[in-house]
Amino acid sequence: MALLTFAMNGLPRGQGRPRAVKRGGFVSVYKDEKDRKYEASVAKVAETAMAGRDPFEGPLSLSVRFRMPIPKSSNKRVKTSMAAGEIPPTTKPDTSNMVKSIEDAMNGVAFVDDAQIVRLFASKIYAEVPGVDVRVEAFDHQGGGA
Repeated sequence: MALLTFAMNGLPRGQGRPRAVKRGGFVSVYKDEKDRKYEASVAKVAETAMAGRDPFEGPLSLSVRFRMPIPKSSNKRVKTSMAAGEIPPTTKPDTSNMVKSIEDAMNGVAFVDDAQIVRLFASKIYAEVPGVDVRVEAFDHQGGGA
């Protein structure tokens, strides 16, 4: 059964807009250096968690939880509420952009292509230790879930 879980500490990053440069009459599009480094670090953690297995094939379910840092400027009462999940983060980066970073980083590592993802769960919470928690599993056709 296809199953992969891993956690990675560090500030979650959303996928930025592609950059473009004109050279010799041609336009080249590229990813920002910070985006490339973040995706490379996610790919490395995913590769370690795959433990030598080939990328998963077939339909998959992806669950991602982004742990956002609690703002230092918040007062103690607000920080406590944030840590308890009573106040969700509504600031940037967007959840969808962060998911895209994770999906792109795992292409060819955890799965052949992110087009295989047929079910997605994503959440953004405040946490003392920022990071991301990822779960990839085979999609169960029979029960509609994994």
